[in-house]
Amino acid sequence: MSTDLTRALKAMGYADAEIPALMESFPPAVAGYLRDFRLQEVRDIIETLLYIYIAQNSASSRGEGAGVVEQSCYAYTSGPLFALRQVGLIESASWNGTTVLTANATGEAIARPLMEARLRALDIEGLAREIHEVVPALLAGTVKGSFVNKTFPSALPRTEEMFISFLLNNCPGLFLECERFASCLRASGCAVLAYAYDLDGARADGVVYTFPPEFAYILKGMLERTDPAVREHYDMLLESFYSTFTVLRYLACGEDYDRIRALPAHRRELARVLLELGDAIYILEGVHEEDGVDLARFIVRDRNLYDARLRDLGRVLMVEVAEKIVIDRSAPAEDLSPVTEEIPVCKPPAEEEEIPAPVPPAEEEWEELDFPDEEGEDDEEDEEEMEEPIAPPPAPRRAAPSSPGPAAEKRRSPVPAVAPRSGGLDIFLGHAQDGQRVNWSPGQLNNGHMIILGGSGAGKTETIRCIASELAAQAMPVVLIDFHGDMAATGGDIRSYKIREGGEYYFNPLELDPDIDEITPLRATSDFVDAISINFPTLGIQQRRKIKNIIKDCYRMSGITGKTETWTRVLDFDDIEGEIMNCEDEAIPAYLEDIFDYKLFSGEEKISIPTILSGGITHINLNALPENLRYLFADLFLRRIYYTLQATGEIPRGTGDERAKFRLFVIVDEAKLLVSQKSGSKTSIKAVLNKYATEMRKFGVSLILASQLIAHFNEEILANIAVKFCMRSENKKQAQENAKFFEVSEKDLLNFQPGEGILIIGSEKMNVRIVPSSGRNH
Repeated sequence: MSTDLTRALKAMGYADAEIPALMESFPPAVAGYLRDFRLQEVRDIIETLLYIYIAQNSASSRGEGAGVVEQSCYAYTSGPLFALRQVGLIESASWNGTTVLTANATGEAIARPLMEARLRALDIEGLAREIHEVVPALLAGTVKGSFVNKTFPSALPRTEEMFISFLLNNCPGLFLECERFASCLRASGCAVLAYAYDLDGARADGVVYTFPPEFAYILKGMLERTDPAVREHYDMLLESFYSTFTVLRYLACGEDYDRIRALPAHRRELARVLLELGDAIYILEGVHEEDGVDLARFIVRDRNLYDARLRDLGRVLMVEVAEKIVIDRSAPAEDLSPVTEEIPVCKPPAEEEEIPAPVPPAEEEWEELDFPDEEGEDDEEDEEEMEEPIAPPPAPRRAAPSSPGPAAEKRRSPVPAVAPRSGGLDIFLGHAQDGQRVNWSPGQLNNGHMIILGGSGAGKTETIRCIASELAAQAMPVVLIDFHGDMAATGGDIRSYKIREGGEYYFNPLELDPDIDEITPLRATSDFVDAISINFPTLGIQQRRKIKNIIKDCYRMSGITGKTETWTRVLDFDDIEGEIMNCEDEAIPAYLEDIFDYKLFSGEEKISIPTILSGGITHINLNALPENLRYLFADLFLRRIYYTLQATGEIPRGTGDERAKFRLFVIVDEAKLLVSQKSGSKTSIKAVLNKYATEMRKFGVSLILASQLIAHFNEEILANIAVKFCMRSENKKQAQENAKFFEVSEKDLLNFQPGEGILIIGSEKMNVRIVPSSGRNH
């Protein structure tokens, strides 16, 4: 057995000279238990123990390592956790329904020397040369505090709950440098990614880089190699920022009173800030303190002016942070190829993979471009109200001044268009956290399908508009199925068809085409009645049969038979209306009278599918129809597109031209409305969308489906969609559903800004911010 354990430690990178001493840390019972496992299994068990030893620092705000959420463990679905429990090296406890793991005394006795050996092997001098001096100064100042401060967010924070988060929000270069440092430690086995879980707050707070108890040793080594004058400069700079931040939090939220009273530096800063607020407050006599720095007291005389002054002071602090913490690194050349480098995002480590160190962009790419308000979105899923967010500091993150000056105008300049690759199809989405462009290149993926998830106000509709405009700019045909009337793109060649009562635009689902032999009279009849039964699920079997017979009779009366030469004749939908309304079964006219009243399938100008396929954006606006008619029209219209493209044949396999792989991009707003769970017809409803996702790609169709919840799409559909983008959730219920699939925390999904989200392209995952229409230039 000892040979096997020795081999496992050697395979984990430990030096030969250290292995004998490390072997002594394994009790005989543990060594005997590991004898029955293969080499790779022994290695996985030890690595999992080390992971828990480090990651347990992520799950407490109590100043000690209280455990790690079980889902964080990269091997939690396989054997290592079971083995560690069996041999008695870890313990578990339930906190508010969440399983939290810790290494017990025996487990720590094994893990500690293993970690110390990794620390000895760590090139601290090299780290000190590579990492900006402000990073160890910042972390050394916070690591002394609460246990949470021994973690580091794996994605840019969304709210300034702590001083370190405030700095990272307002100095992305600092964030990237800190994350670069953390990812280097993780690659060396001295840090891990884990869910941050506040045992007192009963919820996960996101995924963080977590450091072992020996982290202070790493910082000490780096600080010793920092020039003393540089260290003093950053210590003073950070202390100044911290004092102002604490005072503003106190004035805005009533927090940190005891801290301000106890620290002379904070009391001095409070006195200075109150002078800045002189026109909004009455300053009273101060409370005398023994150290001679009195605690100023005041009352607010003008609340609106007071709040405005605090916001201004917050902006000033943000500007100072951005100006005084400058980290210069050369930016990489812009890469126009599809994204291939994974950027660390909020997720538990699924396997032992290295996270590449991100490189800051040459200039700031995260400015607050405006996303238009989204009105009219379906709120059926919003039954559960979102919890009150934690109070933010006085000023919002990266708040723009009310009257943008020249600098702001420069930041808001449109993103220039990029020349397309020869034979390629690259759709610009936005920027990753390191500022690099993120493109969607559907021709290089298994399929061209995409889903976009997000609550009201997340920027979902604007994202759809941008994608449609980008496609149109590259001469690709796009059709927008719009249930709410707000998806019309702002650029490109747009044809808009508003389907409404007495409107001029229509399409006839019972019309036949000699060139499309897939749509026979029987097939058209069956599809029409099938769509009717989906949207009117209480329609009985006998009633559906009667409707079919009526339509068959109308075909015969129009001279249309199974022979294609008769298909040039037109079956007027008004003829069907006359027969239906005179039906002896009174329930049938009651079900279908809205179809006829709105003239849904008859009118003045027919919507031409060949015209749609010719290029540009076709906007089908269904907002003016009753809800059930919207779904019926969309269902039948998508079926007709499917049959039309099926008749053109499959896309030749092996074609190198990415553009030739696609004949049409279909965008469906609120796709859940085509897959809603309705009694009596669940299978039929899902079968329609399944057909589109699994079969239409063979005929050159890309589906872009927008909805609020991942649960609206079943596993079969998700397996056939290569790109998934999850934006901000509107409430906790939405966040819970989507967070599980995207392996992020609920808090991340609730705190995303408009246009931000988690993007999965194939097997890659990253944080992305969409560039809205106002920031683009075609």
